[in-house]
Amino acid sequence: MTRYERMQFFEALCDLRAAYASRSDADRRPELSIEDAIAYAEAVMFAIDAEAEAEESRAFDELTAQPESTATGDPRD
Repeated sequence: MTRYERMQFFEALCDLRAAYASRSDADRRPELSIEDAIAYAEAVMFAIDAEAEAEESRAFDELTAQPESTATGDPRD
């Protein structure tokens, strides 16, 4: 990164900080607590795991439900 690019990046960060500082307090309050975010993430991960297990179970059931070969004798005949 050149000196000019660093200066531009720093100015962009300063502009961003000023934009956040000009916002009202209503924009600064979190709508979702950290505990709620963690609980939500755990629920999503559990749902994904449960769905994967159900899919594996369905696939296994399909494999075991397939009829055995009814061919008799030597397959080269």
